[in-house]
Amino acid sequence: MATSATSRPGSCATRTLVGAIALGLAGSVLGSGFTVQSQSAAAIANGHGGVARADDASVALLNPALATRFDTPQTSLALGGIALTADFDNRQSLSAVGTPALGPASSSADGAAPLLSVFHTRPLTARSAFTVALYTPFGLSTDYDPDWVGRYQVQTAQLKTLAVSPALAFELGERWSASVGLTAVRGQTKLISAVDFGTVCFAAIGPAACVPANILPQGRDGTARIDAEGNGFGWTASLAWQASEHLRFGAHLRSKIDLDVDGETSFRNPVLPGPFAALTQTPATSNGGVASTLVLPEIASVGLAYDLGDSTQLVADVIWTRWSRLQDIRLRYTNGAADSVIPFAWQNTRKFGLGLNHRSSARMQWKGGVEWESSAVSDANRNAIVPDSDRVFVGGGFRYTLADRRSVDVALGAIRFARSTIDRDIVGAGRLRGDYALDSLHLGVQYNWH
Repeated sequence: MATSATSRPGSCATRTLVGAIALGLAGSVLGSGFTVQSQSAAAIANGHGGVARADDASVALLNPALATRFDTPQTSLALGGIALTADFDNRQSLSAVGTPALGPASSSADGAAPLLSVFHTRPLTARSAFTVALYTPFGLSTDYDPDWVGRYQVQTAQLKTLAVSPALAFELGERWSASVGLTAVRGQTKLISAVDFGTVCFAAIGPAACVPANILPQGRDGTARIDAEGNGFGWTASLAWQASEHLRFGAHLRSKIDLDVDGETSFRNPVLPGPFAALTQTPATSNGGVASTLVLPEIASVGLAYDLGDSTQLVADVIWTRWSRLQDIRLRYTNGAADSVIPFAWQNTRKFGLGLNHRSSARMQWKGGVEWESSAVSDANRNAIVPDSDRVFVGGGFRYTLADRRSVDVALGAIRFARSTIDRDIVGAGRLRGDYALDSLHLGVQYNWH
């Protein structure tokens, strides 16, 4: 996936920067696309499932309609984190001018993201309830080695979000309940990438002038950094149906959210001699403002909870995410640089999860689960920040009930990503070719009281 350069000076640096910004806003391999799924320890243990499970306040996120089943206020505080490892093996990557890319044969992009979530439900009347969830819906923290072969595409990427989602739940009859709610998201991103001013010089002035001045591709690097933040708003709706004494179904829908972000681009440019210094002073290579809109997609989930006996429960979930919303991102600059459009061409994803809960005593309940999820990224559009692929998740844990109607959940899970390849060409940033191996660990501890 490449963009085309124009003939104006500094255009290669612009393309490199634009690609980095767009990818930084859209980067994570924690869930499909760049979703975060491990907000609840109970959900981690059940393979990120629970749209029909109603045993703690995390229903405020997974399915608020189930809050009508509680006759007292419920609160859950969840602490956890995700640790990601991404190992890259170079396979003849090229610079922007077609020479071998300089850098180590292997690189890693390890990242860790702490998570804090708070869920609360409260009865309003005998047939209605209020819920609120404070959580992280999307996120990324990834750092490559500064000298790796893909440094012109990305060096560091961070995406942080915080969402608050209040909802009203109400009974529709003896067996049915529903909810409607709102969601507000605050997003913040940081992206750092190298800029190859040797390539900029070759494209804008020509090798005949640049070579004698010792301004060569991969030899005169600068750094581009983007810091941006903004807000977005959406809505939620959910249903719950108690089909029988032992079987319950649930459904939950989160709307798309347009996350409008704006911020600043800042450069650390090399000192170039004489007239070549003009290359570092164009709108495309100068500090200024930037704005964009990142589409956060709809997420629809359906599932069931079935009591196999007095002490064992089966939970199953199917989740569909409309990542086809993200076809491209437009970057708008305030310092005179032309807008740029970065193609993504992502595809919708689907996830299937199955979990089992077994109570071995009055105080101890054991949990386990597995899920399979398809990727939003195809082989043709994989990039260095989202080297995503199909994955399998396995989770497990337990709930220990304390005195005074309190309990603690502990869960651990791991994702195994399908091994994948990348062949991504960005004008001005070179062609990145190689193999990726990704894995992640998910930890959650949750305290529940009511």
